[in-house]
Amino acid sequence: MLRSRLLMCWLAMSLVSGMGFVLSAETVPSGTVLEIRLKQPVRSYSTHEGTRITGILISPVNEEGKILLPIGTTIEGTVTDVHKVGIGIMHETALIEMRFDHLVLADGSTFPVQCRITEVENARESVDKEGRIHGIRSTATLSHRTSGVMNSFAFGDPIAAIFATAGSAAVLRFSEPEISFPEGTEMMAELTAPLNLPGTSAQVVPPIAATDAERDGLREIVRALPFRTYTDGSNIPSDMTNLIFIGSSDALERAFAASGWVRSDPLTSETAYRTIRSIAENQGYRAAPMSTLLLDGKRPDYTYAKTLDTFSARHHLRIWKTSEKWNGETIFTSSSTHDIGIGFSKANKTFIHLIDTHIDNERAKVVNDMIYTGCVAGIQLVTRPWIPKDAKNGTGEPLITDGRIAVLRLNDCRAPVETEALQAHTLPEHGNRFDRVARQTVLTLKNNVLRDNVGVMAYSGIHTLTSKKKSGPRPVRQMEVGGSEYTIEETGSARTAYDFSPPVASTERKKGPRVPDWTPPTIELGIRGGWRGYAGGNGGSIAYLFQSVSDPDQSYFLVAGNTLDNGWSIGGSITINANKYFSHEFSYDHSFTTFTLGYVTVDNDSTSESIKDDFEFDPSGLQTSQFTYNLLWNLRPKTSRWRPYFAVGPTLQLMHLDEAPIKKAPKWFKLGLSNIGLLTAAYDFGSTPALEGGGIFQAGLNYGGGIRYRLTPRWMARVDWRETLTSQPDFWSKSKNDLFGDTSQDEYQLQLVLGPELEGPMRQEHVTGGISFTF
Repeated sequence: MLRSRLLMCWLAMSLVSGMGFVLSAETVPSGTVLEIRLKQPVRSYSTHEGTRITGILISPVNEEGKILLPIGTTIEGTVTDVHKVGIGIMHETALIEMRFDHLVLADGSTFPVQCRITEVENARESVDKEGRIHGIRSTATLSHRTSGVMNSFAFGDPIAAIFATAGSAAVLRFSEPEISFPEGTEMMAELTAPLNLPGTSAQVVPPIAATDAERDGLREIVRALPFRTYTDGSNIPSDMTNLIFIGSSDALERAFAASGWVRSDPLTSETAYRTIRSIAENQGYRAAPMSTLLLDGKRPDYTYAKTLDTFSARHHLRIWKTSEKWNGETIFTSSSTHDIGIGFSKANKTFIHLIDTHIDNERAKVVNDMIYTGCVAGIQLVTRPWIPKDAKNGTGEPLITDGRIAVLRLNDCRAPVETEALQAHTLPEHGNRFDRVARQTVLTLKNNVLRDNVGVMAYSGIHTLTSKKKSGPRPVRQMEVGGSEYTIEETGSARTAYDFSPPVASTERKKGPRVPDWTPPTIELGIRGGWRGYAGGNGGSIAYLFQSVSDPDQSYFLVAGNTLDNGWSIGGSITINANKYFSHEFSYDHSFTTFTLGYVTVDNDSTSESIKDDFEFDPSGLQTSQFTYNLLWNLRPKTSRWRPYFAVGPTLQLMHLDEAPIKKAPKWFKLGLSNIGLLTAAYDFGSTPALEGGGIFQAGLNYGGGIRYRLTPRWMARVDWRETLTSQPDFWSKSKNDLFGDTSQDEYQLQLVLGPELEGPMRQEHVTGGISFTF
């Protein structure tokens, strides 16, 4: 409270050139929107019910030029309810309920207030009609659903399922479900009862132009500036400028930093990957890159954004430095819009950001944020009747505006009022690693039981197809700027010669240079195929001695042997370029080779030249599923287009005959326990002898090398040589029933088993080629 009072005093003193406005005794009607910025963090995991909270108003409440509640007014309240997810036993989603109960004016007087939260700005969380804030469900995110789809492609193959799980976990995280609002979080609240306020006074920023000459000069500068941006490359008309900043580059940067805006990252392979993760995981990326828009053929000099914990909603703007001057000071012009969601554009055949079509709201947002920092020395609104009334942006969304542009003259901004940074705090956001692993397991199991069944999936599909999202009009933001002294109108005969036509510079569609993005890739998604062969440990044999039950002198040997023959393989890989020289790679390969089984029987009367029965050969297809993790040591850095490398890592494989296909999980497991069903099927398959319809699981070591070459910024060619070292597969020990059957017990009894004799370790060689998509 003390800090808030000092803040208001400081702001009033810093604006000594400001104009005083007297607030008359007024009643603020029910339904009025309050924009609030939290002064401390609130987290579902560690904030307790009854915790007192403090915020400030970041937008004024005014009516017909009368300021009823100025920017910086303190509002206080209580956390009335909290549900954390914890390890997921009780709750799948988090909940927080906050109630603000009184206002503190600049003079220290307090007034009760009744309001409810209606929206948390730029947040993934939702708010119900009672004002309770609900967190996301981790198992409802795109990343979790993608993992489920990847696992379904395993088709019952446990090795493929391991690859799908490991690969999706490496590329996409399990989303954090706890609600975490850092200090600086902004939200909307609506008065649920009228608010009676006394008359008082407030200081506001003065207009820039005090004389007619200054107003004419500012008007002519606005006319000379281009006002319409165009998309890079396709040259489609897009956003319109709605802000001008007068001052130095340093002051501009300090003002935006003080108000909590951040510079956006350039669009590169790495930032594209981070953006994909942000969307899929429903997590925040504060510095997410923006698409490039050109103004008079030039790229923006600055791009700023403000968001919380989602990519789908953010305030953002682009700023261009101009050649115009105001009293020797640099002039910057800017276009600002508010992203409020993500949708699919049929015209562009891609996903796009949806904006608040009333773009004046974003103009007001920037103005209010700048004023709060104390970095604004003057402000003016200049009308532009030439602005088209039916304009649309580059993705076809309407741009609704009164046409005015807000001109802000900045001071040096050496001592701004700092906005609380959206950063980590001492309050824990979630549990330790053990808690998070347990929570992921519990939430996934609950989701499988409750939702991964035919009935719920059918209902969800029908609901998705038939339901329509209701999006009412967004609240109109107010600025602490009002009255005729702030607005410069386009009137008078001297200005009719323009005939309200757009400036010539804005009609020139200039194409910017297209520079290929050769920044190092973060992720490589590859497919490959090639030759598979056996370089060692190729085969084995076993001998069984049987003795006649009726005649002890009558006996014979059954000798069996096998050979493994070459074939081909196909597979895929996910490569994560962790640092300059090392990469992590997860791969899955499925090979098709040949297994040849030979039999010979020798009785006690036979000699080496006299064999009672000839060899019998039984060829069969042999399939091997292999999951491998490799650590890649690259001989050239990430920035290089060609990268030779060495690889080493563990592998897990499953070998089985064509006549012993991998069985899918039992159908009843599909009603909610598909993962458990897959594990059960894998256990049964591995427990059954290979010659009786089962498979052989093996662990081994994979090593080798190769070379990768980037053909284009997004496509890479690769050639690999790998060798897998495992023990020789034993097809015999568990398969005696399949070899001679139970009928042998009627006439003969097994007396002795010799072997199996295996030819040392098995070495499988792979020579493959393929392509990868990079981002």
